[in-house]
Amino acid sequence: MRTSRIAILIAVGAISLPLLASPASAIGAKSRTTVPIGKQLAELKGSDTVAADGFGVSVAISGTTVMVGAPGYGKSAGRAYLFARSGAIWNQTVELKGSDTVAGDYFGYSVVVSGTTAVVGSPGYAKDAGRAYVFTNTAGGWKQVAELKGSDTVAGDYFGYSVVVSGTTAVVGSPGYAKTAGRAYVFTDTTSGWKQTGVLKGSDTGANEGFGYSLAISGATALVGAPVYTKNAGRAYVFTDTASGWKQAAELKGSDTVASDGFGISVAISGTTALVGADGHAKQSGRAYVFTNTASGWKQAAELKGSDTVAADGFGISVVISGATAIAGAPDHAKQSGRAYVFTNTASGWKQAAELKGSDTVAEDGFGVSVVISGTTVVVGAPDRAKDAGQAYLFKA
Repeated sequence: MRTSRIAILIAVGAISLPLLASPASAIGAKSRTTVPIGKQLAELKGSDTVAADGFGVSVAISGTTVMVGAPGYGKSAGRAYLFARSGAIWNQTVELKGSDTVAGDYFGYSVVVSGTTAVVGSPGYAKDAGRAYVFTNTAGGWKQVAELKGSDTVAGDYFGYSVVVSGTTAVVGSPGYAKTAGRAYVFTDTTSGWKQTGVLKGSDTGANEGFGYSLAISGATALVGAPVYTKNAGRAYVFTDTASGWKQAAELKGSDTVASDGFGISVAISGTTALVGADGHAKQSGRAYVFTNTASGWKQAAELKGSDTVAADGFGISVVISGATAIAGAPDHAKQSGRAYVFTNTASGWKQAAELKGSDTVAEDGFGVSVVISGTTVVVGAPDRAKDAGQAYLFKA
């Protein structure tokens, strides 16, 4: 499994879990009538980020709003930066922090934004018990409206290691729970505030499996990764929100995954299509697996790899899918300068459409640690750039 070059690590079972925004801080590109797939549109950095901040460990996007986490900021107290697009230029609009976060909390290790709601994970909070913070974009700007914790989480659970949101539902991963068996907690935005409404666990997960390391949600379907399952072979679990609560609907594994593949290190879902990364496959060259929900259940439909990936590239450490577009990051490609690969679902199956790299990325920048997409805009994090200060890059998909 890949070990991050960011200085701080959270150890969960047999796997290392890597841990380690005011004026405009974007370089914009002029709009064009036709922008080709893979064209870099902008380069983002936090207005006050410095070496070791890890800006780009996490990225999120919703429409014309981009969010980037920097969990190493301020002795790892952490920050999250929001950017908004004005024409072709992306400007930083706000810098978020938790109301009670302190050094070592890693606020910003996970981020998600959907419309006017943002959720930021802080897995180092209170001796690694963890927290997640909910913010709402109001007439007076972004305001913290809730601080989430699991009903039974304790020190070492890393609640907030992963976060997702869809509408009024948020899910927060806690992969350290119960000797790293892991859990995921469901919260609902009610008339009286955000309330915990469910707890997810895999039907066969036990100690040292890291359930909740990665999360994805699409409507009433959630996908949870457990990359440490069975000697790091890994699994991903599908849950559906039913009239009687969230129920496990399927357990996924790659058709050729074996021990140390880390299947479930990253997960993504869009409608009836899921994408699961396995960055350890084939001597860590990595793979990403596409699954489709058919009349007879979830079935593997494709296995993706980069056109030029080799051993130790870590393809699949990050994945995202939206409609007919899938993207996988390979942050260790080319002496860890990193790449991200765009695939399109065509009439003849999934085909690579582009290979992304930052216009100024160099060895050890870790481009591809994180990836997200909204519409035709892709955001890729490079948190190791410039002595781990980090940057994020926007592309046309």
